[in-house]
Amino acid sequence: MANYNLNQLPSEAQIRKTLRKAIFGKYMFCPHCGSRRVAVFEKRYHCKRCRKKFSLISCSWLKGAKISLAKISCLLWCWQIKCPPDQALAIAAVSLPTVRHWYDKFRDNLPPQLLEEMRLSGNVQADECYRRGYSILGAKQEAMDGKPSRMALVTLFKESVDKNDVVTMLSQKVKPESILRTDGGSIYRKIEDWWPVSHEFELHKKFEFAITSEIEGLWGNLFTFIRRMYHHVTTAKIEGIVNEFCFRQCFQDYFHTPEKYFALCLVKLARKNPRKFSLRPQPEFGFILKEKSFEFVPSCF
Repeated sequence: MANYNLNQLPSEAQIRKTLRKAIFGKYMFCPHCGSRRVAVFEKRYHCKRCRKKFSLISCSWLKGAKISLAKISCLLWCWQIKCPPDQALAIAAVSLPTVRHWYDKFRDNLPPQLLEEMRLSGNVQADECYRRGYSILGAKQEAMDGKPSRMALVTLFKESVDKNDVVTMLSQKVKPESILRTDGGSIYRKIEDWWPVSHEFELHKKFEFAITSEIEGLWGNLFTFIRRMYHHVTTAKIEGIVNEFCFRQCFQDYFHTPEKYFALCLVKLARKNPRKFSLRPQPEFGFILKEKSFEFVPSCF
């Protein structure tokens, strides 16, 4: 398999510089004792204080990587541009299981708190999607000019959705006093008595698709993304894939460049027991008088 050097990919030196700044900050220090007396030998770091060894990625979720940083960056770039695994393995010169492993790792290390803290307001369209073994309950804030999309997709590992699931999703994701627009399903009937929203609905059997067009089109975008990038997804991984789709729609900064992703997704290491450099105290000397003599003899106490 050939290994391609593409202009849009950073060099290994640039990758190491980005990782060092993201993990350690301005100065390199020992993660075991906090000392800055660190020497570099063959891309490994040696602490002169505690004499322990560590690498640039040994204190991050990149620990244990069996491939070079250049190939990791290449796979990350392929994942960011929605490159299918069979294309990525040809570009990075790795095996298909390796591609799938790193795609899962990149997806799993997206910060989940961003989706958990997502709140929808204004005109919110809601709908549900049913598949074999799972269901997806979705809500999408209507698009506004110049602003990124805001949505919430909840994966339920059952083949039906009831009103309790809808109320739970609304209480966690939709702000009070919002306008909820649905297709008039029975699970949304009198939903305003369960959560303080104004409910508007239309009937699809009467060919009414005006106020739910965005959420209906969202399902097509989701499953087109899954089919083109992953071809198929097991039930065990569908929740992570759905969250990845939400990230791509709502937080596009994470998918610009590999350097941007590392800067946002790597956790900065806290310095343990930072050493305080101070002057060494000098010994104190006392003087005693020798018997029957006027000579002063120095003595340490």
